[in-house]
Amino acid sequence: MRMVSLIDAVFWGVLLIVAGALLIVKKYVPFTLPVGRIIVALVFVYLGVRIIVHGPTVRDENTVVFGSRTTLAGETAGSHDYNVIFGSGDIDFTGLPADNATREVNVIFGSGTLRVNPDAPVKISMSSVFGSVRAPDGTTVAFGDRTWTSASYRDGSPALRVKAAAVFGSLSIR
Repeated sequence: MRMVSLIDAVFWGVLLIVAGALLIVKKYVPFTLPVGRIIVALVFVYLGVRIIVHGPTVRDENTVVFGSRTTLAGETAGSHDYNVIFGSGDIDFTGLPADNATREVNVIFGSGTLRVNPDAPVKISMSSVFGSVRAPDGTTVAFGDRTWTSASYRDGSPALRVKAAAVFGSLSIR
């Protein structure tokens, strides 16, 4: 990851030097240079090469894009959103406390597995559009909304609360 940052810094430094040199040349040389087009073209070439070599990168630890990853909840402080986009992900909530904080799990054009502790108080609000969300008891939401609660869940008491959504994808809760 450090190497990519170094390459980015070198590219942008060289681009600024070239842009400045082109502006100077344009001012003092009698022929016309399309400086703006050259700079835009260099940026597009750079972005294309970077995407081909490194793939589209997302800096969020809780987001999977075009890949596969297992995420243990609680490893990244402060974030309660977990996303799987065009990939597959395994999200583990078994170690989370019943703290009434609402966490979101979204699967878009992918597949995901959400693991919860069956003995803990858990409330999951499931929704799906052209996809499926399967609860631990086997109930499935294919289009619409449904709420699933664990056997130890009681209204008004602390619980692990999850909003789970699938859009053109599938999410299995175990």
